[in-house]
Amino acid sequence: MSQLFQLECEWELIQSDRCFWDAFEHYREDYMGGRTPLWLAENLSEEAGGKIYLKRGDGNDTALMGPALGQLLMWKRIGYSKAAAEQGNGAWGHAVSRAAAVLDMECTLFSSLPEAIDWWAAHSGDTAMVMTGDWGPYPYTEAVSAFQKITGEEMRTQLLEKEGKLPAVIAAGLCPENVLAGLYAPFMEDAVELYGGEYRENGRERQEGIGGGMKTLGYLCGWKGFSFTRMERENLPVLGPELAYQVQKGRIRLEGVTREEAGQAQRLAASREGLRLSWPDACALALAVRRAAELREGEYAAVFLNQGTSRIQFNLHS
Repeated sequence: MSQLFQLECEWELIQSDRCFWDAFEHYREDYMGGRTPLWLAENLSEEAGGKIYLKRGDGNDTALMGPALGQLLMWKRIGYSKAAAEQGNGAWGHAVSRAAAVLDMECTLFSSLPEAIDWWAAHSGDTAMVMTGDWGPYPYTEAVSAFQKITGEEMRTQLLEKEGKLPAVIAAGLCPENVLAGLYAPFMEDAVELYGGEYRENGRERQEGIGGGMKTLGYLCGWKGFSFTRMERENLPVLGPELAYQVQKGRIRLEGVTREEAGQAQRLAASREGLRLSWPDACALALAVRRAAELREGEYAAVFLNQGTSRIQFNLHS
């Protein structure tokens, strides 16, 4: 608790600290590669029957690297030199280890969140905890979402530069690392339909839990929230409170995607655009394809692509 109090105080201070955000932008621009491309997928759009843009964060995992770097920069500023994290499906562990290396911090990864929490509790004197998503104790719930918001702001600017107006539909895959509440924060006041693509065994059929997905209310490592399953036998951490709230009031819609739909989206992206999509990104594209044919003249859809495939395919299908 004393460490969390330190982090809370630091988070309150850095929100108005230009030096911190300049450092964050330095790493984001010069190390992560800055703005990722916004690609008009013309071949895919022709196949789907409606214009679709792809926000190409999948190449350097910007949606994962931003929160990882932001958290570690906070901890390092307080004086911590070591970090612990859950490796997630592989992509998150890769992002944290990269961020720790470039910040000259020692990093220990664990296969599950409880193991990481146990290690953190036993070594809290010199070890910082890096959360996968915008859940857990405060200030993680707010800070991680804020680091993700920068990616959403970037996409909003690019869309307006290219089209002069915002899309009718935006979709992203539902997983802790994507932090939909942060990505979608810049669009909350706009007339844009916001979707989260969620794998469901029964496809579009409504199920128990918030948003009708495979989520149950329970406890994880001491806090209460909604856990969910993205694929069979895969139990993921709780949804962040902001996402749960936005889904509950209907601003963000979680829609089910079948294995067949996601697989077809992967094949479509590969054959028409030369892209290999992760499973969450394929769920997002499946939603955009589903809606593309319904778009009116002049409207278009956009998709966040957040995860590269080379590090996570084995874990997802093992």
